[in-house]
Amino acid sequence: MSLIGLLTKLGPSLGFLSPSAGSVFSDILVRNASKKAGASTRNRCQRTPGKRRGIKVFDGQRVPHGKLLVKQLRLQVLPGWNTKMLNTCNIVALTHGRAMLTTEKIDPKLDAYSALPARLGEVMPQHLLNENIYRVHVHVVPDEQHQYFKLVDQV
Repeated sequence: MSLIGLLTKLGPSLGFLSPSAGSVFSDILVRNASKKAGASTRNRCQRTPGKRRGIKVFDGQRVPHGKLLVKQLRLQVLPGWNTKMLNTCNIVALTHGRAMLTTEKIDPKLDAYSALPARLGEVMPQHLLNENIYRVHVHVVPDEQHQYFKLVDQV
C-alpha cells in the first residue's frame, strides 16, 4: 500500500491529519524507481569469428581443378594462367597443376578495367596511370602439358 493511501485511510483517526488539513497531502510526494531496465553498454563484438579471407594455397602446392585459390572482398590478388576470377572476386583453378604466386608489374588497360565487377568502380583514377603498380598474381602450371612444340625458326 502506498504512503498516500495509508494516510488517507488513517487520516480521520489521527488528530493532526484532519481532512481540513489538505495541504499536508499535497506536500507529500512518493518517488518511484527511476532506473529502467536496459541493455549492457559493453562492446559485444569482441569474439566474432574471422571471415577466413586471403590466399589459400602456397607457392608450389598441387591444386585440383576448381580449387579456391584466393578468397577476397576487393581486388587485391589478380588471376593468372589457368585461373578464373568469379563475380565475388574469388579466384579458382581451371586445371590440375601446381600453384605459382608471382609479383608482377601491371599495365592498367581501361578496356580490361571495365570488365571487372561493377562494385569495384567505373573509372580508373588518374594517379594510378602515372605510377608503377605491382600486384600479386596466382597462376596454375598444369601437370600434363601438350608435347606439340615448334621451333621458333619453323614458325
